Amino acid sequence: MTSTVICCAAVVVTGGAWRRARCTVHSVLHRALVQALRWDWIWINPAAAASPPRVRRAELRPPTPAEVNALLRVVVDRPLLWCRLRLAATTGARRGQLLALQWRDVDLGRGVIAFTRALVVGPDGPVLGATKTDATHCTDLDAESAEGLRRCRAAAEQRAAEAGVTLPGAGFVFSDDADGRRPWPPDRATRQFIAARRAAGLPHFRLHDLRHFMATEMLAAGVPLATAFQRLNHARISTTVNFYTHAIPAWDRPAAEKLADLLACDNVPEPAR
Repeated sequence: MTSTVICCAAVVVTGGAWRRARCTVHSVLHRALVQALRWDWIWINPAAAASPPRVRRAELRPPTPAEVNALLRVVVDRPLLWCRLRLAATTGARRGQLLALQWRDVDLGRGVIAFTRALVVGPDGPVLGATKTDATHCTDLDAESAEGLRRCRAAAEQRAAEAGVTLPGAGFVFSDDADGRRPWPPDRATRQFIAARRAAGLPHFRLHDLRHFMATEMLAAGVPLATAFQRLNHARISTTVNFYTHAIPAWDRPAAEKLADLLACDNVPEPAR
């Protein structure tokens, strides 16, 4: 334990992002010592009295609707990639959740997608695992996204028939195999996005920023916070609040006007003469 702490401290001192590094070290040690308390190895958690530095959250700068539309126009002749980017922008699903989608998770009749797992990078390559919050959730599809998936499904069935195989329900939606056996690797998905963004001549933003785009646009349109929380599949609604409410400054104007409406108009002082 002592040697681990010393190594961690060295990383903290020499690392560039020292504040974030110190917070990470504190979190890891705190959890380890909490477990040691449960096992009666120690009688007090010294990390509980420590005060890690505050880390300023990076400002969210999601792409604009015009930029997302430009991105989708560049890949309109690649239906499967168009679907993946469109779903990222309309469902807010994380990269791993989309890549783990299987055809049995897509209910085109009801226009609903079930996110039950995620494709993550393990020591020996991509593997299926639990979602980030260890929870599954369903998301409604808009008509255009559902139609795009319907066309991808028809193309996948045709490719399977030409190869003399059957497309199973466990086949991955985003796959180059005729039977959908293997999903696209995560790093390939990111490279495809970067290539599309550059081809569209757009400024820098990340693939994950399509998730932020969905959240900020949804909240700016007046969608209830509880709905945004469910669609984003955050573990706690406080996460949604901390990430996104500060990104919607327009909310303050209606609040100011509503408060003004509650006050009488005849108590405003006359201007000085």
